[in-house]
This record gives sequence, C-alpha cells and structure tokens, in this order.
Amino acid sequence: MSYLFGFLLFVIFIRVLARSSAILQIMKRRVRLETSYVAVAKGEVEEAYQRILAPAFKELSELGFVDFCWFRGCEASRKDDLEAFFCFMYHPEQRTYAKLVSHTELTAVRETQCSFMTFFNNGETFETVNGYKHRILSDVANYHIEDPYVADLAEHWNLHLQRLGRTSAERLEKTPEAIGASGNAYFAGYREALLAQGVLKPVVTDAQRAQFTLKGALRLQKAAQAGSVRMAEVVNKASASTPTLDYQVLSHLRNDAMSASRESMGRLGKALLLLVSLGVLTLSFGFKLDIFPLLILVGVVFLHELGHLLAMMVCGYRDLQILFIPFVGGVRVDKGRISSWRKIIVYLMGPAPGLILGIGLCFHLPSDAPVWMTSAAFILIVLNYFNLAPIQPLDGGHLWSLLLFRRRPVIQLTFFCLSILAIAAFSWWAKEAVFGVIALLWVFLLPNQWRQARLFSHLRRHYPRLLESNRAEQLAAVYEGMKTLKLPWRKTVAYQQVNTLMRSFRDRPPRAWEFLFGMTLYLALVIGAPAALTQTRYGDALQDIVAPWLAKKGMNWDGQIANAKNPRERLSLLIAAGDYYFYSGDDAMAEKYYDLALKETERKGISPEEKIKVLYQLAQALFMNTNDKESVSIAYLQEALRLYQKERIQNGELIPDIYELLVECYLFQSDYMSALKNIDGAFANSDIRRNEQRVAQLYMLKGNALSELHRVVEAERAYIQGIKASKSVDFKRTVELRLLEFYLNEDLNDAAIKRLESLLYGPKAFTGYTDGISYNLNLRLAWAYYSKERYIDAEITLRSLLVDMTDAGLGDVSLLPALELLHIVQSAHDPWQAAGTRIWIEQIAENTLDLAPDAYIDSLREQLHFIPKSSRYRRKLAEAGLTSFGVKNASET
Repeated sequence: MSYLFGFLLFVIFIRVLARSSAILQIMKRRVRLETSYVAVAKGEVEEAYQRILAPAFKELSELGFVDFCWFRGCEASRKDDLEAFFCFMYHPEQRTYAKLVSHTELTAVRETQCSFMTFFNNGETFETVNGYKHRILSDVANYHIEDPYVADLAEHWNLHLQRLGRTSAERLEKTPEAIGASGNAYFAGYREALLAQGVLKPVVTDAQRAQFTLKGALRLQKAAQAGSVRMAEVVNKASASTPTLDYQVLSHLRNDAMSASRESMGRLGKALLLLVSLGVLTLSFGFKLDIFPLLILVGVVFLHELGHLLAMMVCGYRDLQILFIPFVGGVRVDKGRISSWRKIIVYLMGPAPGLILGIGLCFHLPSDAPVWMTSAAFILIVLNYFNLAPIQPLDGGHLWSLLLFRRRPVIQLTFFCLSILAIAAFSWWAKEAVFGVIALLWVFLLPNQWRQARLFSHLRRHYPRLLESNRAEQLAAVYEGMKTLKLPWRKTVAYQQVNTLMRSFRDRPPRAWEFLFGMTLYLALVIGAPAALTQTRYGDALQDIVAPWLAKKGMNWDGQIANAKNPRERLSLLIAAGDYYFYSGDDAMAEKYYDLALKETERKGISPEEKIKVLYQLAQALFMNTNDKESVSIAYLQEALRLYQKERIQNGELIPDIYELLVECYLFQSDYMSALKNIDGAFANSDIRRNEQRVAQLYMLKGNALSELHRVVEAERAYIQGIKASKSVDFKRTVELRLLEFYLNEDLNDAAIKRLESLLYGPKAFTGYTDGISYNLNLRLAWAYYSKERYIDAEITLRSLLVDMTDAGLGDVSLLPALELLHIVQSAHDPWQAAGTRIWIEQIAENTLDLAPDAYIDSLREQLHFIPKSSRYRRKLAEAGLTSFGVKNASET
C-alpha cells in the first residue's frame, strides 16, 4: 500500500508537470520582432489554401462582402521563412473589412479565423475578433479589439454592426497598401508594449526575435485558461463538422513549424526538471524503503539513465534530458532520426553498466562487507536485469520491439497485450497493487494501439511508395486513411497520433547485421550475467533458486582432499568442504571437515590468519549443531583471540564475528557475566566500533545479559543505545520489541505503555497490521494496559486490532492470540462479554483442531511468548486448559 501511495504522488506530479510544462513551452517560443504584410495577387495563393477559405468566403458574400485583396506575411511564431496568406473582403455599404485566415489551433471550431475591421477618420480602429481575444495580452493606442466568442459567423457580424452603431465617427476606405501599413504598425506597437511590460524580452543570440519571460508565460497561461472556458461554451453550441483534408494537412504542417520554433529549455531548466523528478521518485519509494536502500535505489536508477544519456550523446541524439518517472525509471527525450544499431546501443547501455558493476562487486566484496554495499550490489543486479525483460516500456521490451516487431503493427499490438498481462501477473505475484494499477491504465491505451495498427496496415497496403512523397502528400494519405477507417481521432489527439504513426512509418526495420548485433549483445547480457554470478560466492544459492536440478550432489570431497598437492591446498579444500556442508544445513559433516582443517593448521606453511579462520568456522559449526558443544565453541573462539594478540595480526576482519559468536555462546549457557565481559572487550576493538550495525547488535546482546541479571537501569540503557545505533529499520524494530519484552518481564508497565503509545500513535508510528510489527505492538500494549488494570483501554486496543485484522483478510487462527487476551481482559471487568468471547474462541479452536490439531497451541506459543512465565496470565492460561503452552526465556527469544 505504501507503493500505491507513492504512485498517487506520482500522478499528482504528472498533473503539476503538465501545468508547468505548458509554461515551459511558452517560454521556449521565439517571436519575430519584425513582420511585414505585402499585398499579392490571388493567383499566388495555393489552391488548397483557397479551398479552406472558400466556405467562409461564400458566407461573407451572402452578407454583402466582396473580394478585396490578398496579403502575404511571415507568422510571428514560426522559425522558418514560410509565409501565410490573408484574404481581405470589403463591405461597401458598411465600409468594413473582413480578414480571413486559416486557423492555427487544432481545437478551433471553424477552419477559418475571421475578424471585422473598421477604420475611422479620427485615427481609431474597431476590430471584432472571434475566439482569441484572451491571447492578446496588451492594448495598443487607438486600436479597440472586442471578442464575442460566438459560433456563428452571421452573429459575429451583427455584433460588429452593433459596435459601429455606438459611434458617430466617419468611416474610412483604405487601399491594400494602407491596410498593410496599418497592420504592420499595429503589430509593431503591440510588440513594443509587451517588451515594455516585461512580457517579452529580446533573445540574446538573435536580435530579430523575442521570447516570453516567466511573468509573460504565467500571464498568457492564465489568459488561455480563462479563454478555454469561453471557447468550451462555443464548442458546445456549434454543430459538429468533419474537417476538410486540406485544413487537416495545413494545420498539421503549421503546428509542426511552430513546434520547431521552440528552443531547448537550456541547462538550468533541464537541471531543475531533473531535480524535481528525482525528488518525486524519492518520495514515491520513500514511504516503503529505509533511507539507505532508498538512496541506493535512486543512485542505481540515476546510473542506469546516465548510461542511456551518454550513449545518446555518442550516437548523435539531440536535445537530451533525463526525466525520472517513479515505478518506470527515466525517460530520455530526444529528437532526430537514428539508425537501428545506434538505438540498440542506447537501449542496452542503460542496464549493462549496472549489471557489470553489480557482478564486479559480488566478486570483490569481502564476507563482512557493510550492508549498504551488499544492498547496492543486489539492487544493481536485480533492477538492471529486470529491465532486460521483454516487456514494454522496459529496455528489453523496446529492444524486442525494434528488432522483431518494427513494421509489423498487429504483432506489436500482441506484444503490448502480453506486456500488460506480464505486469498484471507480477502485481499479483508481488502483491503490490500499484503495478496492477499501471497494467489497468495501459489497458486504456489498447484501443489507440489497435487503431494505430489498422491505420499502419492500411497505409502499407494502399500507399506502398508513401515514403517517396513529400510531407504534405504523406499527411494527406494518413488523414485520408483515418477518414476511410472512420477512426475517432479529432484535433489535438489526431495530430499526436498522426505524428506517432509517421515516426513509425519512417523508421526502417533493422538490417540483418543490425538484428544479429542486437540479439548477440542482448543474449550476452541475459545469459552472461547469471553465468558470471554462479562463479561468485552467491553462485550456489542462485543455482538452487534458478536451476535446482543442476545442484551439486554427492561431491567427492575426500577424493579431492586426498589428491591435494600441498598442505595449503589441502587446508583450502577442507575449509571448502566444511563451508559446503555448513551452508547445506549438514552441521555434523561441517564440524567433521572443520575439525580436520584445524588439525591441518598444525602443519608447517599454514599462517596464523588461516588458523584463526578455521577456529572461527569450527566454533560456528559447533554452535549451530544441536549437540550442546557451546563450551568447545568458546574454547576455539578464545584461542582465535589469543592468536590475534600473540601474533599481533593487523587485519582483524574476523574479530567482530568472533566476539559476537562468543557472546551468543555465553548467553546460551546463561553465563551472563562472561557475556558482559566479552561485550566490553568487543567495544574496545576499533574494527567493531567502525561498524554501526555491529555496535547496535552488541548493545542488544548486552541488554539481554543485563536483563537476565535484573540490572534494570543498565539493561534499559543498553537497549536504547542499540536502537539509536542501528541504521536498519528492521533491526531497530527488533530491538524495540526486545526492549518492550524487557519492560513487561520486569513489570515496568508504565514505561512499556509510554513507549508503545509513541511507537503506535506518535509521529514516526509503525503502520500496517499485516506486516506483523504493529500487530505485535498492539498485543503488548493491551497486555501492559491489563497489567495496570486499565481494562477499558486494553479492550479498545484489542477490538481495534481485531477489526483491522479482519479487514485485512487474516485467517481465524491469526485472531486467536488477540481473542485470548481479550477474554482475559473482559473476565476482569465484564464477565458477560468474556463469555461471548470464549464462545468465539471455542468455535475457532474447534474448526482449527479439526484441520490442524497443533495449530491452536502453536499459534499462541509463537505469538504470545512475551508474556512472563510468572505472570497472572500464566494462571489464566491454565484455567483455560492451555497448560501445555510454554514460554521461552528471554535469552532464547
């Protein structure tokens, strides 16, 4: 559930990113400071453009307008020098001009943008536009613009006439040249006003262009949001119409040109976006992971994406950016056409460096390496190897799509469906709802994927030589195909889908050598990584998990040892045999070979360091064995420490392990004073002091020893020091539980209640009744309340726990410990309620005993071991017929 909460944060981030990206897009625009409009003959205008304006031309003719002139000019927001055309019509009776131009916005209601202009002898101009007044950010002297936001052209004209009726100034007729000069003067004044107000600023590298400031971008976005509300009303009133093919092609080309005019956001903007997305990635996983695993995860993802980025730079990608997306990783934004072999390198340069680094760490990490180093190696390998899975949008999925499914849209759609099923299956297996949500979201992408596949197949079938045509002809074929197949894409969605399709259509499939190159590298990573891992000390465990049928059976250790060429090789084989049986769970055989290895250390040529290692391993095997040989283990460990002091060995890497095992042996023998003495000796060792986790472990062992000696204050201090020293949340929780057991055993119920309430309800409370920790804490809190005769508090705690456990879907057996405690609590103050709880317990016990006779007692023994043997609850258990239930002592716990 914590991942799900992080995923919700990610969704919020995407929402905020969408808003902020709109501002960034505005700031990336470049606007011409100088524009000119020149009168041209109608014959110079493309026929396709005239066909777009023809419906509006006809409507205006019916309203009394006649053809006047045409203008040509460069659009202010275009980077290239391609020009747009404007048609002017004239109403002789009203002395008013109508300006017609094709709409640039994909969301426009009409294909033609129309405005009415009237010039007066006092130097003023009235213009009535329609649908874009919100984009005009400043007024110009003597130029008055209004916008009715209406859907009908006739209504638009009538509203302009109403404006004219409110003034008595004389209207002027103008020549085409005069109208062009007026337009140029207006745009010059408008740009000067925006520069003066700080909405625009000149581009440093291009004196002929300006760009929006942050203030201007915010202002334009706010105005656009207000205008979109007005336009939504217009769209709802307007009758739906299918855009013409000419308009679709022209608007697509113009939007491509405006997109090309946007400049890169620059290094500062990219760095800011990277940091923000990295922060969201950290937050998304921060609710589930401890700080060190979280930092390692972020570092691994960063290394992965950095590999992609460097490969892109080498392979000629442009306008690069890393954007971290939680639960997916990172997205590399690029532009330009790249050959297939370069894409293969880019896809594999993400997981390859991490895999190689992780496997290298496995080869060279010492056995007592810090936890964070082993965690880093584990995450490097798992995350990057998982990324090679043939599932989109992972790198392996992209590679498979490139090598196998390019130009095969139906097969690619099938691959996409299988990817969704794979993610859903992983969600079920990992029991993480967030991956199920991702799979569900991808299901909604399937209809568009299917439409893309249909359109792609249609184009290949009907336009086999489409790539030889120019851009306009290609777009015309695509939009014609959309119409033929009756695809529901409109306006902005159509623009995006067509661009996606055109990119797929232009990308040629990989050549034979590129296919072999990509598959060779891919299989080298997929097969080589686990093969290399099998050569590390983790190889046997990996082999048992991945291919248990390949596990080594019946190894001839005695034969190998007999054939050893020298004592050092013989010792090495004896230790290897002991390790093999020790980690296989055969402690008796491990003890045998370690004992032989110890005897081998008496030969010449064996160093003290090797003898110390054998002594430790033999002591460990004896301690793990069930033959009560702790005294022998202690003797071996003391001999190892004596050798360290006698030989003055500088490399003390085994000293922390020796001291820790020695303390555990003494605790097992209930020799608590000797345990304390060796703990103090361990603390005096510099190698131990540098290992914070070792320090925390020793503090807990010290607390265990002191608690058995009933040195209450010292024991409490030791446990608290262990909690503070631990950097692992899991181990910190272990020490917390041990401290609470100590409080309850010593009848320090007030201290137990205070700490439990802090852990359960404080600012850093443990959460989740199914993870075991809060469940155990609530049981202990209820017992502490009961011990202080706070029966109501105890009952409320247990009832709340039972409700949460039931809601979490836990089985009846899991409820028994809480129900037993609830019965005891109720017996003390509400016998009637206690009788009802006893009936509930007996029903569960009867059903459980039918299925598993020992489950009832075993569940209580496992989950209520913290109750002191001398407590009143022991007597209550006896009354309930549970006298066979035993409690382990604190040192065993």
